Formats: sequence, structure tokens, C-alpha cells
Amino acid sequence: MSNNIKFAVVSDNSSQPSYYCEGGRYINYSDDEDITHTDLPYTSFWTFPELFDGHYIDLNSPWGLYPKEDFDLIFAAIECDKKHLYRLRKLYPNAVIIGMYKEYWNNNPRVRNYIIENTDAYTHPYWNTPEDIFKSLGCIVPKKYCVISQPVNHKTLQKKYKREKKSTIFDYNKKIDRRMGRNNNFVIKKILESGVKLKPVYYDGPRGLQNFIDAWSDSKYMLSTDGFKMGGVQSVQCTVLKTIMVGGSNDSHRVLFPELVGTDVDFLVSKIIQLESDSEYRKKVRDYSYKMYKKCFSHESVRGGILKIYGEIKNGK
Repeated sequence: MSNNIKFAVVSDNSSQPSYYCEGGRYINYSDDEDITHTDLPYTSFWTFPELFDGHYIDLNSPWGLYPKEDFDLIFAAIECDKKHLYRLRKLYPNAVIIGMYKEYWNNNPRVRNYIIENTDAYTHPYWNTPEDIFKSLGCIVPKKYCVISQPVNHKTLQKKYKREKKSTIFDYNKKIDRRMGRNNNFVIKKILESGVKLKPVYYDGPRGLQNFIDAWSDSKYMLSTDGFKMGGVQSVQCTVLKTIMVGGSNDSHRVLFPELVGTDVDFLVSKIIQLESDSEYRKKVRDYSYKMYKKCFSHESVRGGILKIYGEIKNGK
């Protein structure tokens, strides 16, 4: 199967304008402005087009602004209005179209079920709940589905951000998503009382992703007590920058840092003390997380997963 497929990821569940990727650059589709300096290359979902020098298409834009391409494969995160699938079939009749999970917060089971039933397959990014996720979303289980992570480009992150670590623990709280952990302050208080020489770091800067990563990238640890079972891109970014994510229950965290999953205060304090006192254990945790990153979240592994499901569909499997 050729790596040079014509690929697009599309969504009707975002305000992000259409763009395309070319040689690692991100280019705005409407005016060819180079937008590589924005947060897009440092994210996960938005880097899908980079895998194949492909496109992201905002499905809410007028038909006339859709790319005039003969796509081989389209990942369709249609979650608001099923009419967009008709548009795609009309404009790109030769494309394999795979339905795609993007958002949980405004889940619409009626639309999602329609997409599941009327696309060639369906994909979501959750390794620990491959079938349970559909029950959580109130949806039917697709006849053909696969788990494909949202990719994170380690080269982009490692080129920009520092990986030399200070003896700090970054307090990570998902305030903007109403997923603020309840136990962070208690963990930090007990750590300070234990005599462990770690300085807590708190973030109150702008919301932009690049500023946020810069604020935590030199911390040895990141603390989370988010009990939400989905998500977890933060732990992937931590892995590639050699920051150890301690606590939380997100899906990606359970893949990358399985020994450090949880929200119990005493458990998390004990793990931080163990990590600080045992350099071999700390190295083992880091090495394992990076091995799993390469297996599940790297651009190479995600590209391989996409080509695999595309090949199966084209070959009638």
C-alpha cells in the first residue's frame, strides 16, 4: 500500500478554517498564508493532515471553498449535521470515507449513529475502551471500527521546547473543561510536608498552547487528579518531553503511565516519593512511556494504522 495517498480529515464541529500541509508547513487554504507558527503543529487532532501532506476541511465552509482534489481517504468527524456526508460523497465520489470521533462535550447520538451506519468504517482514539466508548456515547457498535490515536509529533515538540528538568512539579488542572481535579492541592501539600525537594509550579498565563507547554516543559513531573476516562493528550506531550505525568485516569495516561494512574492522595504522594528516591524506577517509567508513545501515538504509528484500515477496506476485508 502506497504511503502517498491523498488524505483529508474533515469536521463540522470546530471553528478552525480549512488548511493543508506541505513538507511540514501548515498553509491556510483560502489565502495560502503560512500558519505553521500557530498552535496547530503542537496539537494532536490537527496534525492528522501532516501525516500525508493532506488537508483539513472545515465542513461549514461553502462548497466552492472545498479543495478540488480526488481524495483516496477521508476521515470524517461529522458530529453536528449528517448533511455533510452527502456533500462529501457528491464532491469526492472515489474516496473511502471513515467516520471519526472528535468531541464528547456536545455528543449527538442521532448524527453519530447515522455516520456510523453510512461510512466505510469508524475510528476513535481510546485504547482502553475500544467497544465501551460507543455505549458511553449512546451509539451502536460499528460493523467495522478501529482505534487510531490522535498523533503527536515528537520532533516538532522536542525541537522547540526544553527537556532539561528542574526539581519542580507542575500543577495541571483542566479548569476550562470543568475537569478540575479535586485533590491536586492535597497532594502538593503532603509532598511539601514530606520533605521531598520539589517546587510546585502553577500556571496563570494565556490560554495558547505554546505558552502553556513552555510553562511546564522543564518540570520533572506533572500532577493531575482528573478522573475523566477519555482524552489524555497532555500525557502524550509529557512523554515526548520527558516529563512524568503522575495521577489522573485519562485513556492515554493509562497507556503511557499505567503505574501512576489514580486520584487517591496517599497513593500519588507515595509514587512521587518513590520516583524521586529511585532513579532507576524513574528511568523505567520514562522508558516505558516513550516505548508506548512510539507504538501508539507517534506520527509513524498513526500513519501505519491509517494505511492498514484503508488497505483492508480497499481489499474488501
